[in-house]
Amino acid sequence: MNNEIKGISCEVKNCVYHDMSNACTAGHITVGNKSATKTAETACETFECCEDCNCK
Repeated sequence: MNNEIKGISCEVKNCVYHDMSNACTAGHITVGNKSATKTAETACETFECCEDCNCK
């Protein structure tokens, strides 16, 4: 099953939606911080830690 979102690159290897080709398979994403004025102030709010990672 590959629900890759075309045009979205993801390098967050400890996200359950990351695949080995650096694609996002979430189906949709939410990018947050409504008041962001810089790239560093934004974040993917769809992120979920994968089971075999230590980020929980």
